[in-house]
Amino acid sequence: MSTQPSDEGALVFREVDGEVLALDSSSHQVHQLNGTASFIWRTYRHSSSLQDTAAAFAAAFDVDEETARSDVADTVQRLRLLNLVR
Repeated sequence: MSTQPSDEGALVFREVDGEVLALDSSSHQVHQLNGTASFIWRTYRHSSSLQDTAAAFAAAFDVDEETARSDVADTVQRLRLLNLVR
């Protein structure tokens, strides 16, 4: 289990059994990301590239590139709405 504060300081992330939990102290919300969303969150935060994240997702989950691009774009959009990524 690891704790990693975000750049904004209002978010604290913990990884438990491969899934990310995010505590947003400004909105008093806790978000639990499933395994695939956690993979996308980790990969996107490291690369900040939808293309790189989609390629890694396609390889890791054995899906075609088009599906990976769509799934990653949708997930990153939701993560942005929740202020979990920039």
